[in-house]
Amino acid sequence: MRISTNMLNDRVVFNMQRSLARFLRLETQMSSGRRINQPSDDPVGTQRDLGYRTELAKGEQYRSNIEQAQTWMQSYDTILGDLKDIVSSAKEIAVAMANGVYDDVTRNGAAAEVESLYERILQLATSELEGRQVFSGHRTTTKALTSTATGVVYRGDTGQIDYQIEASARLTVNLIGSEVFLRQLRPVGAEADLDAGVSGGTLVADLHNGAGIDTAPGTFTITDLNLGLTSTIDVSGAATLNDVIAAINAQLAADGITSLTVRLGAEGNNLMLDTSETGLISAATALARLNSGNGVDLQPGQIRVTDGAGINEVIDFSGAATVGDIIAAFNAHMSAAGYGGVTMGLNAAGTGLAITDAGAPPLGLRIEEVAPDQTTAANLGLAGTVGSLLVGADLAPTAAFRVAETTGTTATDLGLAGDITGDFAGNDLDPRLQPTTPLASLQHGLGLGEGEIVLRQGERTRTIALDAPGMVTVQDLIDALNGCGLDITAAINAGGRGIQIDNNDSTRSLVVADVGNGRAAKALGVWGGADLMGSMLLLIESLRADDQEGTGRLLQNLDDGIEHLLNQRASVGARDIRLERTHSRLTDLELGFTKLLSEVEDADMTKLVTDLATYENNYQAALMASARIIQPSLLDFLQ
Repeated sequence: MRISTNMLNDRVVFNMQRSLARFLRLETQMSSGRRINQPSDDPVGTQRDLGYRTELAKGEQYRSNIEQAQTWMQSYDTILGDLKDIVSSAKEIAVAMANGVYDDVTRNGAAAEVESLYERILQLATSELEGRQVFSGHRTTTKALTSTATGVVYRGDTGQIDYQIEASARLTVNLIGSEVFLRQLRPVGAEADLDAGVSGGTLVADLHNGAGIDTAPGTFTITDLNLGLTSTIDVSGAATLNDVIAAINAQLAADGITSLTVRLGAEGNNLMLDTSETGLISAATALARLNSGNGVDLQPGQIRVTDGAGINEVIDFSGAATVGDIIAAFNAHMSAAGYGGVTMGLNAAGTGLAITDAGAPPLGLRIEEVAPDQTTAANLGLAGTVGSLLVGADLAPTAAFRVAETTGTTATDLGLAGDITGDFAGNDLDPRLQPTTPLASLQHGLGLGEGEIVLRQGERTRTIALDAPGMVTVQDLIDALNGCGLDITAAINAGGRGIQIDNNDSTRSLVVADVGNGRAAKALGVWGGADLMGSMLLLIESLRADDQEGTGRLLQNLDDGIEHLLNQRASVGARDIRLERTHSRLTDLELGFTKLLSEVEDADMTKLVTDLATYENNYQAALMASARIIQPSLLDFLQ
């Protein structure tokens, strides 16, 4: 194959250009510090480079979002801290004013201070961040709360402001004003107890707020402690209190206990044990109950039996506790002394003691005190001449009974367990409030009386009269509340003892109060505010009206408000912690992607310097070699 001069020239030029291109590429890498300066330098590396840069750009945007979100969190944290301090100050004032007597100047000063705190809350509720209302949801140009003469209204919406903080995570950064300031802390009347009374028709199952009484076996005993008679009462089949009363009275009569009966108590919420004084005693009668409860002198507790001559017996009763002990001690002593015909027992009427001398003729005995300052014989009704029969005076025992369980808790559940001396009013049977419960039976049968309650929901007001026509039962009152035109729900509370009112409108405060100087709302147990703002308004009114009772009732509301604000602040803190951790993780990811990007894109400067020197030498050598190989001729210049 013939190699022409042109071919040789072209090959030399081509090789020189390649060498120059390599040299120029290395110089570019040296000046830029990057291994990849254009996609053709490394197509695969370029693709990876673009992926890393995309991740870094997204990370930078997420961190920017997080920093903006943290600004919101810091703003909320400061506001909520201030709100908590304000409500705490209001509570301190309420505590002071609810426990003391103050003049008008002091009370009005306290009311003005609380009103100032209330205005400060409204100011915080309209706080702005970068020109946007922070509590108004998406309505960032609208003030969150407005105060009216009757309450507070939320003007924002429930829109959430979210920030993208990670590829698959968004975080809501705003708080809704209605949730912070108007959230129902608890229904008004949630803890109310209307003390429903009982009647003969009250179901046993409704007692003790629906727990009923123990009906397994449903028995208990009643013992007449004076007569020693015991009656076992069975109420296991009773459905109503009338059934219980009938079962007790019938069994007592059948067992001979006629000095005790059961009826409904005058308190309106219990059973009553009525006792009567029969004067009857038995061997079981305690000495302490004799003589209308004054007992018997047992210090030293001796009597003398004498005929005035040879018989002189001193009988010691100091260890006796019952009438039976007295009889036994007397008979034992006289028998041991040889006078077995002289005996003691109950008199024929069963109301006292009697001493019989069966001798023929009788011994002519007398019963005397051992010393002038002693009264034992007189207390036993026995001082005097025996003859053939000494009938003692009536010992007048006080009525005494013992109501005891058999195996269950039936007597305790009926409020009757224990020792009873005289008439006994049983414990509160605490019946469950029913829709059909008459209003007149509330407050232990005293009823609610007359009066009006006022309900204020935001700018709306309604008044309910408790003595309105047709207002007879608890359900009538509930219906009147639910039908008053406000967005509320009235119902029997969870405890089953009172009526509660729920605020269904989360954008308006709810206050239930009395009209004028009345206390119908307090009697009904529904006086108060459902939320923080309503409670603050009611506190101002209570202080101005010198209503210490109302001021005291609001303490729990303020405590609930403080706890609610602390919970809101804790929620903000939790979100801030999440933001901080996410920011830290994104920073770590940035370092990782930057390292990977560097590994793909950056040049190895040490190797680059060596290669550049090598290629430069090669290029210079090639120039010199080419100059020797290709000698230019005159024709080349002419061409």
